[in-house]
Amino acid sequence: MLRAVEVIALAIQMSQPALTAEQATSYAQVLHEEAVVHDFDPLTGVAIIATESGFHPSAVSKNGEDLGLAQIRARYVGACVGTQDPVRKPTAACQREKARLLDPAENIRVMADLITRNRDFCKKKVGSTQFHRWLASYQGRNYPKKKVWCKAGEGTWKVIRLRGNLIRDLSRAGKLTVKR
Repeated sequence: MLRAVEVIALAIQMSQPALTAEQATSYAQVLHEEAVVHDFDPLTGVAIIATESGFHPSAVSKNGEDLGLAQIRARYVGACVGTQDPVRKPTAACQREKARLLDPAENIRVMADLITRNRDFCKKKVGSTQFHRWLASYQGRNYPKKKVWCKAGEGTWKVIRLRGNLIRDLSRAGKLTVKR
């Protein structure tokens, strides 16, 4: 879904008022570009990032696994794939990958790619690319031992509610038209 950079930036500032207009616009530009390439609503990206890190680009999860704005799990990305212990003993290449994930624009690009991958994965595993399914997969809600795939949990619904609230608030502010 195509949305103006200004609308995306406003949604970012609505979800994290502490950000400057310049920061919000910078993130919005990348989200807009990636949403076009990967065919997703950029407000979904805003909701994911707001929920995952609160728009803190240097965020690292308590266990050290998830990095940056969209809290990307490094062990599944680039040079960290196949690294035995990417948290405590990352290879030099994995260290560079982790540093890349702390760059806001790169993190958003990886998030967008993962959205596409998870949509494809859920299509293959459960025959569906529904929003709640691929988002659940993005959030790691797949259980291979139980053969359970793309199963939404509370965190999934939290992102979906936030996206809905952003759409509602932007509509009320006259910044976007909701088609019925």
